[in-house]
Order: sequence, then structure tokens, then C-alpha cells
Amino acid sequence: MAVPANITALNLNGKFQMNKSLSDSPDDMLSAQGVGWIKRKAMGAATITVTLTHSKDASGMESLSLVQVVSGGDPAEPEEKVFDWVERKKEIKLFGPCVTKSKRVSLDEVQEPFLKEGWSADTLEHGCILVHLANEGKNGWKTEQTWGIGEVNGERRHVRRICLTGSKGEKLHNRIVYDYLGEK
Repeated sequence: MAVPANITALNLNGKFQMNKSLSDSPDDMLSAQGVGWIKRKAMGAATITVTLTHSKDASGMESLSLVQVVSGGDPAEPEEKVFDWVERKKEIKLFGPCVTKSKRVSLDEVQEPFLKEGWSADTLEHGCILVHLANEGKNGWKTEQTWGIGEVNGERRHVRRICLTGSKGEKLHNRIVYDYLGEK
């Protein structure tokens, strides 16, 4: 389901579910991240739902709180993305030790062409959320991601575009498209 007009790059509040038919398969990317075959197949069959709470504090610092739930899996711990480009260490159950940082950027600041494609007018106007995630373990991969509202088959959807650079320098691209399920 498309997002309503009030859901924009500046207001990502709501509950979203990954739309597998509109998203790219995550299998190759998860493999490059060191996720084993059985876990990849289980994740491919799972339903992924995320609840986003988009806010600004008194100083105007923007942040995004998210809770991701994978059907049949353990309840996810809430994650906070503060748009200040400060590195934060995080232990991610699937990947191990990682470091992440986030900020809002103009698409002109994004280097990777794939990450700039398919955005809605409001995301082009107000910028996207740039997320960097790097594995500090044996697999040594990193991702650059852009999050916002994209145009998919003529509809506005929450979209995440991901460029993964593997431990051997290989690059993989993935687009995740979400259905809007309503307010949280």
C-alpha cells in the first residue's frame, strides 16, 4: 500500500511491511555479509515489519527510532538513528559487531548513482536519510544506504536503497520497498 500524502521524507512515522514482490531479493547481499544459507532462506520466507518514529529534539536534531520484527524470529531491540553523523557501535545479532552513523543529505551529496534513483519530489526537495553501516568482524563489509519516499510503479512508497561493498571490494545493490500499514 502506498504512503498517504502526510508521510514524507520529513515525516516517516508509521508501520511498514517489506513488499517482497517490489523489493530486490536480499539473498546475494546477505551471503556477501556472511549469513549462512539456512538463515538466508528463513529470512527470505519471513515477513519483515518495521515501526518508525521520526522526531526532532528541542535543538532541532532529527532522529528515527525503529523497531523491526521478523516473523518467527526473536523480538528486535529498538534502534535509534540520530542524524548527526556520529559513529555508534552496535552488536547486530545477524552480523556481529558493527558501527553505524546517519544524517540527512541532499541527493547531490550521495556518491553512488544507484542510491540516487527513484525518489519522490519531497525526497528530492528535502533530502534523504544516509545510513552507513560497517561490519567490524571477520566479514568486513560496509553499506551505504539511502532512505526516504520513492516512486515505485507510480506510487509513493517507503524505500531503502543499499550499496554493499564486500570484503573483496565487490559491489552489490539492493532496493527494499515497503507497504504502509498505517499509524504505529
